[in-house]
Amino acid sequence: MKRLGLLMMCVAALAMTSCSLFNAAASSNAVAQASGQTCGTAVQGLYSSYQKTGTVNLADATNLNNALAVASAYTNLKQNKDNKAYRQSFTNGLIASSAGLITSANATAFVDQLLASSGLANVNSQTITQTATTAMAIMTILNTLKQ
Repeated sequence: MKRLGLLMMCVAALAMTSCSLFNAAASSNAVAQASGQTCGTAVQGLYSSYQKTGTVNLADATNLNNALAVASAYTNLKQNKDNKAYRQSFTNGLIASSAGLITSANATAFVDQLLASSGLANVNSQTITQTATTAMAIMTILNTLKQ
């Protein structure tokens, strides 16, 4: 009888552990998709401005906020670069929110370019307007989308 009780406790513990791992993975994917959606919306806004002016004017409040959103998404993606599920959910979010600018055909190239953008490292609201590196990094990413 004691063995049966011990076995039942082990099964219950295993079930609770696997459920918590599944919930953590699902939560991570939701966070990744939300980050991708925020990034996709920001990239669409930046690209529209970039097409009109040929540059990324970080003195413009909308561009500044969009650049911060892209930098934040870069940081999140960089922290999870080896997590295939995170990257796929992030990419799905990008595609869904970029108003057709990022498609399944160019999404991989865009995400690869985003990950390679060292100019977005350590960008935050205090440092973004102090450096041209941020604008150059954003323009390099946007050039991936030239149509």
